[in-house]
This record gives sequence, structure tokens and C-alpha cells, in this order.
Amino acid sequence: MAEKTVGFSYGVLMPTLEEQANEQGFTLGDKAETFEKLRESISWLTFHNILTDSQINMAYKKLQKQVVKSLKLLPKEG
Repeated sequence: MAEKTVGFSYGVLMPTLEEQANEQGFTLGDKAETFEKLRESISWLTFHNILTDSQINMAYKKLQKQVVKSLKLLPKEG
């Protein structure tokens, strides 16, 4: 089975993580809303200078690991 590379962008102007997952043939299922709230929280903490640069990077890395771990293939249409 070939490996598939997936990527996510966490910027505030990017589509939701579920939309990004769907575009790549995956879903985050019932965790999509939680991950979106976490992404928004990190953005707010960043915007208000609560987190240092290294804390921001660490938070996004941890979120990325959880997002990737939770991916499920979308059923094939047709």
C-alpha cells in the first residue's frame, strides 16, 4: 500500500481543518470541531502575545500530530 502525504495549513484565513482534510480524501470525523477550536485558541493566544514563538511552534506540532493521527479515509463515491 502506497503512503499518502497530507498537509494542513493552520493560518486564520485558511479553510477549516475538515475542509482541508476532505480536499485530500480524508475526514476528521467527530473530532473536527474540537481540532478547529484548538486551532482558533492557538491563534488567539498568538495574536495576544501570550505564547512565545517556541510555544506556538510546539502547540501547532502537537495539534498536527493529533490531526494526522485522527484522519480517516473518505468513502469512495460511485
